[in-house]
Amino acid sequence: MSRLRLTCLYGGVFMMAGTVLLAVVHLLAVQAVSRGSGPVFEVQSGSTVVLAPAEAPARGQQPGDPLMSTTLLFLAVLGPLSAVAGHVTAGYALSSVRRITCRAQQASRQAG
Repeated sequence: MSRLRLTCLYGGVFMMAGTVLLAVVHLLAVQAVSRGSGPVFEVQSGSTVVLAPAEAPARGQQPGDPLMSTTLLFLAVLGPLSAVAGHVTAGYALSSVRRITCRAQQASRQAG
């Protein structure tokens, strides 16, 4: 398999994993923003921890709308990062194959 094919394969896997992780974080953030300052979980039987302040969204705007542009920005950055990570991983995966090939060629030259 060539390095380009492995780069595409590994880059695609990294992109899909990053996209799923980003989608989960985005959905949890939208849920936290829409929930407002309601208690998220109880620490003790009288005090609560609040993760999201109760701010009313702007008129005509859904609670998750401001987060969407940030999520799309991170998704745009994730593409090139996935390609670079795929290229590095493909090189690492092929390094042992190159080493074996080089040593086999050296051995055949010495034998012949």
